[in-house]
Amino acid sequence: MTRRGAVRARVLPALLALSVVAGCSGAPDPGRPPARVDDGRPLVVVSGADLTSREGEGVRQALIDAWNADEDNRPARLVELPRTEGGQHSELIAALQSGSADFDVLNLDTTWVPEFAEAGLIRPLDDTLLEAGFLAQAAQAGRWRERAYAVPFNTDVGLLYYRQDLLTALGREPGELLGHETLGELIAQWPGGQEHPLYITQLRPYEGLTVNVLEAFWSVGVELTDELGRYRGSEQELRRGLSELLRIADGSKLSERAREADETGALREFTGELDGGDPSGVVLMRNWPYAYQHLDATLPDGADFGVVPLPGAAALGGQSLAVSADSARAADAERLIRFLTAEPDSQRRLLEAGFAPALRDAYGIGDPRELDCAAVTAVAVPRAPGEPAEGAVREVPPGYPELLWCALEEARARPASPYYPAFSRELRQEVAQLLAGNGSVEGTAERLHQKLALALEGRLSP
Repeated sequence: MTRRGAVRARVLPALLALSVVAGCSGAPDPGRPPARVDDGRPLVVVSGADLTSREGEGVRQALIDAWNADEDNRPARLVELPRTEGGQHSELIAALQSGSADFDVLNLDTTWVPEFAEAGLIRPLDDTLLEAGFLAQAAQAGRWRERAYAVPFNTDVGLLYYRQDLLTALGREPGELLGHETLGELIAQWPGGQEHPLYITQLRPYEGLTVNVLEAFWSVGVELTDELGRYRGSEQELRRGLSELLRIADGSKLSERAREADETGALREFTGELDGGDPSGVVLMRNWPYAYQHLDATLPDGADFGVVPLPGAAALGGQSLAVSADSARAADAERLIRFLTAEPDSQRRLLEAGFAPALRDAYGIGDPRELDCAAVTAVAVPRAPGEPAEGAVREVPPGYPELLWCALEEARARPASPYYPAFSRELRQEVAQLLAGNGSVEGTAERLHQKLALALEGRLSP
C-alpha cells in the first residue's frame, strides 16, 4: 500500500477523527477502487437539506433545473442528505470512502474543505474558478495548502433579528441594538424577567453551539488558533471567553429553550410557534440570513420584524462546491460549478430565497469599497398582507443587501484544519456541561486547554 493509502486506511473510519500525515497533496488515492469510467449518466450533486424551504422544492433544485434547461449541458440531479449536520457529514464520508456512491459535485460546509482535501476525497480545481468577484473570506475557505479545492456557493453570517412589536412593548427602538462591542454587553443593558424572554440562540450540543462559543470568544479578543489552524489558547483566555458566553446565557433573559435549540428550534421559539396556537415569541434571535424568509411566512399578523448586524464578532458560514476525487465527469462538474457560483443571476436567486450569495455582483450594491458600513442601520422587513406560501420569495428589503454584505466582510472564519470536527466536538461537549450547571469556568477552561490542543494535532480518538 502507498503512503497515502496507509494514511487513508486509518483516517476517516466511520465518524472521522482524522489522523493524516502533514504534507499530503489531496490527490486521488491509488489504493482506492479503479477510476470510474464516464458512462454518459447525469451529474450527481450531493448536498445537505435546503433550509430555504421546509416543504417542496428549494432554491438549489431550482438552480439545477435552470442548468438542465440548456440542452447543451449534461443533465444534473440533486441528492439531499439528512437535515442534521452530523448526519450529513458522516453519511457523505461513508459513501465516499466506500466507493458506493457515484457523486460528482459535493456541496460542503466550508469547515469541511481542509478535511476532505487532506484525505484525498476531493480533487484540486482549476484556479480560475476562484477568480470571480467572491467575498474574499469565502474564496479563501475553498483553498487548502495553497491549492483551490472548492468554490463558494452561498456564504453565511450570524445576524441579530428583532420583533418590532415586542420591542415597542418594552419601550425600545431598533437603533438601541446597534453600537455594542459584544452581544453580552447588549444583553446586560436590557431588562430581564419580562413576560417575553429577551433572547434565543442555538445552544444544543452541535455545530451551532460551537459557532455561538466562538463568536463569544472572538468578541472579547480570545483567539484559539493561529492562521495555520494550530492551537494557541491559554487557560486565562478560555476563562475570559467562557465568562462572556455565560453573560450571554443569562438565565433571566435567555429563553429556557435555547439550550435545546438548533436553527429551526430558535425560529419556532422566536415566532411563538411552540406555544400551542397562542403566539408569544422572543424579542431577539441570533440566526443566519435564511431566517428572514421563514419569519415572513410564519410570524402572526402584526408581528413585524427586522434585522441588525450581530454585536461583536459574527461567524462566517456557508457552503462550497467541490468535485469528488472519483468523478468520471470532472470537466462537466466544473462547468456546473461555474454556472452555480459565477453567474450573477444564479447567485441573485440565492439572495432572493434567503441565502447569502458569495458573489459580489448578486447584491446590486456596486463597488463594496464605497459602502459606509459604519452607517449601516437596522433593516425593517416589510411584510405583505396575507399569509405567504411556504418558500415564497419576497422582494429583498431595502438596505438589506448592504447590511448583509457589510456583516459578511466583518465575519470571522472558523479554524481551517483537517481536525476541525474533533476540535468542534471537544469544545461543544465541555461547554454544554458548563451551560447545564455541571462544572465551573475554571475547570472547563483547564480541560479545554488540554483537549483542544490535542484535537488540533489529530491526537484524540473518535
